[in-house]
Amino acid sequence: MSTLQLLTSRLAAAPDAELLWLLARRPDLMDPPVADFSALAARASSRLGVARALDRLNLPQLQLLTALFVVADPLQGATAGQLAAAVAGATEEQLAPWLAELCALALVVPVQSPVVQSPPVPSRTTDDAGPAHFLPVASLREVLGAHPAGLGRSYAELAASVPGCRERLAMAAGRTAAAHGDPPDPATWDPAAALHDAVTACPSPAALLAGAPEGTAELLAQFRHVPMGSVAHAFRDAEARQEGSRQTGSRQAGSTQEEARLAGSTRQAGSRQEGSRQTGGIQGHPAAEAIDWLTARGLLVPLDGGHVELPAEVGLLLRNGQVIPGFAPTPPALEVPEIRLSVRDNAAMGSVAAVLRTMNSLLESVAGNPLATLRAGGVGVRAVRQLARDLGIDVAQSYFYLELAALAKLIKLNPDTSQWHAVADGWLARDRAAQWVWLAAAWLDSDRMPSLVGTSQPVVNVLSGEAFRSDAPMLRGSTLQVLETLCTAAGTAAEDAAGPPADGAGPAPAGTSPTSRANVPSPRGDQVLAHFGWHHPRPARRVAKALAGFLSEAELLGLSGAGALTDHGRAIVHRDWDGALALVAAALPEPVEHLLLQGDLTAVAPGFLAPDLAAELALLADPEGRGAAGVYRFSAASIQRAFSAGRTAEGILSFLAQHSATPVPQPLEYLLRDAQSRHGRFTVGQAGTFLTAADAAALAELLAGGAAAALELTAISPTAAVSPRSPAEVVSALREAGHSPGIAPGTPLAAGSDDGGTRRGTTSGAPRSRDRAAQSGPEMLAPHEVARLLAEEADETFEGGAGPDADSGAATAAVVLASAAEAAAAAQLGLLRSRPAWTPGTGESAPALALEQLHAAVRGKQAVWLTAVGSDGHPERRQLFPVSVAGGRVRVFDPGSGRERAIGIHRVMGVEIIAKRKGAP
Repeated sequence: MSTLQLLTSRLAAAPDAELLWLLARRPDLMDPPVADFSALAARASSRLGVARALDRLNLPQLQLLTALFVVADPLQGATAGQLAAAVAGATEEQLAPWLAELCALALVVPVQSPVVQSPPVPSRTTDDAGPAHFLPVASLREVLGAHPAGLGRSYAELAASVPGCRERLAMAAGRTAAAHGDPPDPATWDPAAALHDAVTACPSPAALLAGAPEGTAELLAQFRHVPMGSVAHAFRDAEARQEGSRQTGSRQAGSTQEEARLAGSTRQAGSRQEGSRQTGGIQGHPAAEAIDWLTARGLLVPLDGGHVELPAEVGLLLRNGQVIPGFAPTPPALEVPEIRLSVRDNAAMGSVAAVLRTMNSLLESVAGNPLATLRAGGVGVRAVRQLARDLGIDVAQSYFYLELAALAKLIKLNPDTSQWHAVADGWLARDRAAQWVWLAAAWLDSDRMPSLVGTSQPVVNVLSGEAFRSDAPMLRGSTLQVLETLCTAAGTAAEDAAGPPADGAGPAPAGTSPTSRANVPSPRGDQVLAHFGWHHPRPARRVAKALAGFLSEAELLGLSGAGALTDHGRAIVHRDWDGALALVAAALPEPVEHLLLQGDLTAVAPGFLAPDLAAELALLADPEGRGAAGVYRFSAASIQRAFSAGRTAEGILSFLAQHSATPVPQPLEYLLRDAQSRHGRFTVGQAGTFLTAADAAALAELLAGGAAAALELTAISPTAAVSPRSPAEVVSALREAGHSPGIAPGTPLAAGSDDGGTRRGTTSGAPRSRDRAAQSGPEMLAPHEVARLLAEEADETFEGGAGPDADSGAATAAVVLASAAEAAAAAQLGLLRSRPAWTPGTGESAPALALEQLHAAVRGKQAVWLTAVGSDGHPERRQLFPVSVAGGRVRVFDPGSGRERAIGIHRVMGVEIIAKRKGAP
């Protein structure tokens, strides 16, 4: 039975609690929902599914899974005892919980030896039938790569995948067999298996290297963790050259002895020169003789003219059978520095205030001066530098703020004008705590890396597509989770080291010791990376390049302060938006509701103004300078702007008197009165259509009717009027009123407007006020609010409208999201229980089973009945011998034609292994 069938049987027999745990740890298995247990097993063992699961494994889990892959027999698997022997420093008792968790994650399948239909419970390693065996899922080879744990490929894999390798292995195995006086039988001899048996039979590396030239052991030591090396002229073979020289000399036996001597001397000199040129080394180690000795015996396998590979069997022998050199069941112990709690909070809240203030200024700047995009994508450096000067920050920080504004959808690209415009009305209307949560949530789930902007060659432009990374949310979230785990562990260790307070002493005074509650851990970047390497070893290399950017961006946002994760930062990591909102709102000072008016026509805002007050003041005056205490200047232009927006002098004076802590200065009152006296002499409006009448009486009659009100007609003379509506609408309305208007030459009319006066929807001549009202629409939602709504919808769908804490009111965002995920998992489980576990030949599992059968046929050198779609679109069933499966194709030998051919995996419909035939290639 294949591992896919075994996994299907195991999942179908697993209790509901175990399946729900699996779906919670691997949510991608139910996105989209799977139809049956065979499809669930196929998705869990697919290459993409296994790769995602491995990215979430910690170091001991990955070490154990790698060791299992190396030592497990393809059919029988490996026992816990074999795994303990393959992992240095591990015992069976230590490995049992990790092994059980890998089984629960559907990465390892527990079986019995021999394989049985019903697998045991993962935590049981022995029973009456003997020790349990474990098999990794089939696609693990594709995910781990060709060199798991730094070991090379086996002899069988090298012979099947490297061109010409089988012939070179045959020569090496033939020499080994001849040296032992056991010549092979060419009819049944497999050189790869012969070398495998010869190497595994050696009791120690010293026995393997008996009679080797000096320096051979040192040369092989360089292959202990890196199985491939660069060698000049890797195909050289001293023994083969000597044998060729002897054969050449025998063919020339008819020549004179002098000619033979001269010819031999010439060949020997050429051989010495050739050897001197070909003497290569690995990492500068000159070992030509040792390389010749190793390649002649198959202990190093040439891949091409310049590279060799150490077979897995030899590598394991050099490691004394240990795949993993050291087991790491616990994270690395680090001395994490600490800082005062007040330092962390002050730094974090200063960053929160700065990011909100800078984002407001950025939106104001972009609203007045939209940012043009380059032809190559992104915003040019000149525009960014100008923006940085306006904001009072450096260019590197302006990159981050522009990216953050785009992530939060506060600026959007207009495809018609190729300019970035501010669309932040919904954000500006929020209080400051809600604004910050909006930005933090958008950054956390973003698929862009702002830290890439301005780096690499060619340079990545801000707001360009090159900053996109599909794995950015996972890496960013994992980094913050590791930072939280490290801070928690370091804080707990510090409290344990300090010990409990003495009886009656009460809590320790703040700052009395490095481990008091007034101090918090502040790990360095290298410490965070070291812990990340234990918690998530596979993506550690990817996150190493982005870690500095993640941490600096978290510092700019205020998620951390002076390197220490804050309380509201922890809430953001756990997606507890309501908790973060409450923490930030409590930490931020209350918004200021008053101004300080001065006699020099300025107003000072002594702190952060309330949103309504700030919006009105920005309309009445122009800001000057940057900082927490803003300065606004009143001018004739700003007052005229307010008048144009509908304000009056009396209303402005009343507003200022209500919000000013000082009396309204007389110069400001004079400015208002003077501006009002000059305002309104002329009125400018928009007219979409003009209308003229033959006489004043006709126009007066029209203006008195109902059509005039609908068309918003305004008389501008006794015989002329204007309307904001389009000419087509005016013509249609006049015809409906019984008039027959004439059309001025060149007047554009919409198609069909003259067919009896039928109105056809809204036209481009509608008033702009109406357009603005339509564009404003419903309130703009923050990214985390959208996620919450989707989660609530999913929860209602799965639970019939009964969401979490339905009786007690609104639930927190974290509870809503958790409840929705649990409901989705429960619905998926119900679907699985309602279907048959396995439907042979159909569904999502059919391609996976066919691929697994092909791999098994390659390993066992067995023939198969292969059904594939032919070139004419019809299925063809043939008896073939699979040779290798790689690159989305299967290479097969066709005994009918005597040739090899390649078939795309996507064309394979079914595979059935048949009995092995003698003489098959």
